[in-house]
Amino acid sequence: MCAAVDPVGGDDLRAAGDLSVETAVEHFGRYGEGAVATRRADTLLVASRTDFVGAFHNTALRVSPDTAPGRVVDEARAFGGAHDRPIVLWVATHRDQDLAKEAQASGFELRSTAPGMALRTPPPEPAVPADVELIRVADRADSEAFAAVHREVFVNAGRPAEAVDHFASPDALLAPNVTAVLARVNGTPASCAMLIHNGPTAGIYWVATTPATRNRGLGTLVTTAVARLAFEHGAQTVTLQATELGAPVYHRIGFTPFTTYHRFLLPRPRLSSPQRRDATEETDALQ
Repeated sequence: MCAAVDPVGGDDLRAAGDLSVETAVEHFGRYGEGAVATRRADTLLVASRTDFVGAFHNTALRVSPDTAPGRVVDEARAFGGAHDRPIVLWVATHRDQDLAKEAQASGFELRSTAPGMALRTPPPEPAVPADVELIRVADRADSEAFAAVHREVFVNAGRPAEAVDHFASPDALLAPNVTAVLARVNGTPASCAMLIHNGPTAGIYWVATTPATRNRGLGTLVTTAVARLAFEHGAQTVTLQATELGAPVYHRIGFTPFTTYHRFLLPRPRLSSPQRRDATEETDALQ
């Protein structure tokens, strides 16, 4: 769990961060294999085909801060029950304090905390090692290589490999609002990151590096590459939600914290599937 951060920036930066989260939740709900996504009472709700408890797999997000917190909690509970899924509720500290109190009073448990971080100027172009090839994901074969990196990371961490299909399917990676990059070491997929565009804002998600190729700066390489592509495509702000592992790397690239996101878990009544995992899973595996 990441420590609390001292945020910088103003309301416009926090609004950009919230838009990135909303866009990502909706994107994975739309393109994830077997996923279901809906909006109820200004709440965005997603159920994936597995009961993996991840930040973007089985999710509830209050889209409007004016929506009553009790209504959000009720909608999340009903949606999770209807789809037989645990639900992870996103709470932004700059706007959702009432929702945090309501969630805790209603049986949700705080499971993970992530600083929202932002970049407003392009980082320097990274140096690419001689044995590394850096490419943009352009077709199904590239998307399968991207997914292979994450499956290796998931399996190494004891997580279900099939949960990768929610965010790394060909449809999710080749969507028109997505830019994804892949680094190969001597021809073998080794590291990757994806970028979801939304007008002047872009969000970086699912940065990963295989265990065998860590400690070479590949996570920094792919993150810097997609950030530069975001600005080349007109983004004014690039955001991400950092894990404890990733935050120092992002800080070195130039990202600064602007808020903190909490994720609260509402378990389903009976969790019989072996696919159940904690919401503290990493959405990046850098090193």
